[in-house]
Amino acid sequence: MNPPHVTDSNERSVAIRIPRKGVWMFPGVPAGMLADAVVAAEALGLDEVWIADEGVARDPVAVLASVCRRTTRIRLAVGITSPLLRHPGSIAAALATLDELSGGRAMLGLGVGGVQSLGPFGITTDRPVAVMRDAIKTARAVFQVEHSENYEPPAHAFGPRSVPIWIGTRGPQMSRLAAREADGILVSGCTAAQHIEIVERVRATGSIEVALHQSVSSTDHRDSVLAWDDVGERLSEEAAIHRPDALGISLVDLNHDKQADAVALVERAAAVLAAI
Repeated sequence: MNPPHVTDSNERSVAIRIPRKGVWMFPGVPAGMLADAVVAAEALGLDEVWIADEGVARDPVAVLASVCRRTTRIRLAVGITSPLLRHPGSIAAALATLDELSGGRAMLGLGVGGVQSLGPFGITTDRPVAVMRDAIKTARAVFQVEHSENYEPPAHAFGPRSVPIWIGTRGPQMSRLAAREADGILVSGCTAAQHIEIVERVRATGSIEVALHQSVSSTDHRDSVLAWDDVGERLSEEAAIHRPDALGISLVDLNHDKQADAVALVERAAAVLAAI
């Protein structure tokens, strides 16, 4: 479908970018509830759902695979997972399988990872950009069943699959790498000023999709985390300023409240996003 148009004061036809809308969830509540929340997100008209990979928390690929036959349209994104925690070839094979099961709706979000996922294993790195660059190359080779520096397709490899690779980052070097090598960048956990800085840097470096997510919580109100009453206005401003390809809400309460109702939070987020 072609985007709608408006006519400006000079009578020129101008395309209006309508961003996809979605939610990000921390896998801190029961897997069945996470799956139900994905199904609810599609029923409520959302376009994509991201589930984080936090190592020994619920596995996002397993949760998303469980809803492939309960959904038909919504994009299913793992975001983010770390090539320091899982081999990028294994990550790509899992996402290619999810893509096959879902009829081409999988998205892979890569990132170095944080203390919650890497800390329990004592994993660190002093070369994060190089690690990510190699991971992107390896994942693409697996998706396309092609030879690369670190991968030789075996006879049992399946594909090709067109799975987009996104980078979740806030850092300057990593966001420039995303602009050069990835299909999109997921920007979350930031202040409005950080959003401006990151988006300008990415668009000055390359041409990729940008997903802006605003973190929201009922109790945790840091500079980068808004109250529910404030998030709609902020996201409307962000949409007008940055014209992102996707706009979303990160459900921070799922990070630390094991009793949180993921379905109810998705319903609340969908209502906010529908008004934008």
